[in-house]
Amino acid sequence: MASALVAIDQSSISRNLIDYAFQFASMEKIDHLDFIHVTQEKGNPMIISDPDHPADLPEVESIQVRDDLFSLLTSAVRNPEQPEITFDLIIRSGTPYEEIILQADKGDYDFILIGHRGMSNVKRFFIGSVAARVVRHSPCSILVFHPPGKESSLDI
Repeated sequence: MASALVAIDQSSISRNLIDYAFQFASMEKIDHLDFIHVTQEKGNPMIISDPDHPADLPEVESIQVRDDLFSLLTSAVRNPEQPEITFDLIIRSGTPYEEIILQADKGDYDFILIGHRGMSNVKRFFIGSVAARVVRHSPCSILVFHPPGKESSLDI
């Protein structure tokens, strides 16, 4: 049974990635998708504030995040154009790339799908890219999703 791990958050890129993950699963004959969302651990403040990725979520907000993400997933499944593929939602607290890699090691996945947010060069220099770190440490093949219409930059 083939499976893939899909790293999501609450960004608009993840909304597109969710739809793409189901299409990709159909094309690659993947039977099951695990979607993982990682919240920042309490006591590990983010260096640069990012409204799409709130740090230190209280438990009530964490439950709301889980419910919102599950709602996105079930609406993608209800789409008649999406193939019938089973999925689970995994919520972790910690450093995003570390938790994604830990889950990938534990889950024996064929693929990891992750979105690329296109950070500015300055932001990428200071905090790094979660996608780049996952690619560097992944135990399996990676697909880095670039949203449709988003220009890529060769600036490093």
